[in-house]
Amino acid sequence: MKKLFLSLILLLVFSSDWLFSQSGMDYPEFEKKLLPFFPEELISDIPKQLPMGSRFAVWGWDVDDFSGDGINDLAFTVKLAQEKKRIVQVYLFVDIDGFLEKVAQFNYEYFELPLEIGIVIRDNSCFVTQKNKEFDWKIDGYRYETGSIFLIDSFSAFRFNNYTRESYRNYNSLLNTDKIFLTRNGDLSFKTNYLTIPSYSRGKLLYHPYNTDATANSVEYVFKGAYYWTGEDDASFSVKSAYCDEYIYFTVDVRDDRLVFPECDTCIGDYLEVWLDINPLDSTGGRFFKLKDKEIELKNKIQKGIYCVKIYPGNFYDKRAFVKEISSTDDIESYQQEATNNIKVASSLKEKGFELKFKIPFSFLGFNSLPLDGKKPYDIGCSFVYCDIDSPWRPEEEKRIASSAFSQNNPSSFGSLIIIPFDKWYGYAQNIYVNDIQKHLIDYGF
Repeated sequence: MKKLFLSLILLLVFSSDWLFSQSGMDYPEFEKKLLPFFPEELISDIPKQLPMGSRFAVWGWDVDDFSGDGINDLAFTVKLAQEKKRIVQVYLFVDIDGFLEKVAQFNYEYFELPLEIGIVIRDNSCFVTQKNKEFDWKIDGYRYETGSIFLIDSFSAFRFNNYTRESYRNYNSLLNTDKIFLTRNGDLSFKTNYLTIPSYSRGKLLYHPYNTDATANSVEYVFKGAYYWTGEDDASFSVKSAYCDEYIYFTVDVRDDRLVFPECDTCIGDYLEVWLDINPLDSTGGRFFKLKDKEIELKNKIQKGIYCVKIYPGNFYDKRAFVKEISSTDDIESYQQEATNNIKVASSLKEKGFELKFKIPFSFLGFNSLPLDGKKPYDIGCSFVYCDIDSPWRPEEEKRIASSAFSQNNPSSFGSLIIIPFDKWYGYAQNIYVNDIQKHLIDYGF
């Protein structure tokens, strides 16, 4: 993503399409530039879907495929003449059944000039670059698929004090990376990669393209015993979450081709750990660091606010799933101790492994109620770790696979659990047929 970011910035600086003037180009000139890419009948579809009766200039554009059908699509930016705010409109058009259809229209705010909102289509995505301020850039990647335009990923880079921070979020794979380095020489101060687990209100209807399953299924997630790991069927898992006013719920689908269950209290076997960091986020560094005298202080040492729950799946015959161990860096209050009795877990055998379902009371984590403040998502440090034993006689071949670049003594290595308010989503998606569907439902009396 960093290479893409640099190429987009270079495009803004050196592309002749960006440097044609400081006032953009009018629409007739823009139409001429489209002739090598689209037949005239498709180009004639565009004006009917643009602001009618308003003077505007086109500042940037690109043609390529962001719908995955191998046919050219179109994206461009428009600045309305009467618009006094620093706003440009981004239009995305897709060739649908031989017509250029507008599938999205976004407003983006620029810092100094409209050309700071850049457009590049590549890798089946349309990337929109935005300069928020000096040394502060953001890239949003959009994709069209089966009637929906959605945000597939985003990248940001900004400077603070002597440092630069780069962050990448993929809303499809739920993979994230964060990196901090010294601006003057590029020396790396911090780097991590992890999965985000979005948690939605129970009963909320979830639909494509919103992804709810965070999946750890490659060697990058194996932080112990990678030499012995033979692939996804050997040891991997996916996790999804939901919440209500009192509990946080998890469903973990584990793939394991050789299940081992402990035969005694001291015997070894397969199990799952859930690590939670409930410490408040720093305004600049989030869960990873805080500023101290213009220097960053990494949150890489356990002090307080860390909880761990260790769960065994049982043997799917005469021993049910159970919580083996609960630990915390904090002194557990009496009400939290009582709440541990309400940690419930169940398991079921599947063709290539097993499924664990369990719930944890918010009160066990020290919350008086659901930790949502207004309409903002709530971020909790969270990593899942699956410990795979293929033979009780060879404990040295244990494999541990996690949802982050995990180290249990380093909270900044944890992944992320994001509690999403009921009317919010992790990412963005819009079905272009929603208005038509609503109209038909109303016509039919719904």
